[in-house]
Amino acid sequence: MKKSVRNCLTSLLLVSCITTFTCFSAFADANASGISPSAAAGDISISASLAAANPTASYLYTETPTLEQNQLLYQYFKNSVIIGDSIGAGWGIQCIKNSSDPVMGNFQSLAFPGFCVHSAFDASIEDAGTPMYKGAKRPVWESLQLMAADHPGETTHIYLHFGYKDQKWSDTPELYVKLIQTLQQYVPDSDVTILGASYMYPGKNGAPYTSANIKALNLKMQNYAMANGWGYVNLGDLLADKNGDLEPSYCSDKFMHLTPDAYGIWKKALMGYAFSRMSAAGIC
Repeated sequence: MKKSVRNCLTSLLLVSCITTFTCFSAFADANASGISPSAAAGDISISASLAAANPTASYLYTETPTLEQNQLLYQYFKNSVIIGDSIGAGWGIQCIKNSSDPVMGNFQSLAFPGFCVHSAFDASIEDAGTPMYKGAKRPVWESLQLMAADHPGETTHIYLHFGYKDQKWSDTPELYVKLIQTLQQYVPDSDVTILGASYMYPGKNGAPYTSANIKALNLKMQNYAMANGWGYVNLGDLLADKNGDLEPSYCSDKFMHLTPDAYGIWKKALMGYAFSRMSAAGIC
């Protein structure tokens, strides 16, 4: 698969990269093959083939994309949303700062500090971490439904990042699955990618909040992703040091939160993931 993706990418024309929103918004929604890159994002058969070909779920694209590659990325990530905790919210902030980027500029955010899988099911909607949308707190699936209504007939690409706060409950993996299923009930024309959570800063491991517990949750969610046809990207290991904790240079607070460079790894991982899916779909 890695060889196939590399051949696919190097076959594209090497031209200057122009990354302005105006330029990308003018691109057509389908390439010469007639297949929309956005359609590749959620095809469950592609999820299965990638899971078999890349069992570690590690993706990383480190080259400078060409104009054509950026065109594909812009089309692929249209209508993407991050749902999750403070680390997911950090990605949302970086996306606002990079609104002209073909990947990051496509993301909206329903992530918030303190939000977790369990608080998503807080019937009172009073949890401090419940994200707001259009000025009001509501169940996250209702907020997602409102967000999707802004682009009727188009696919919503859901990316989820949870891991830290939910470690104190034993039913987190199963409730995580319930959350995803509920999101897709409210927005049937959607697909899902789980982002493996990053680990704790070295020395900040205190039960139940440990790097080992986060890794165990990630592995369970990767298995659930394989069983349900969802995508999975192993960000945790990409940001880890040799001992399996969060690499200190990627940590902003000597605890668990991430630096802009760490979110740069997020972007490279998502690019590699997107190109792998598009290659498997025969788009490039």
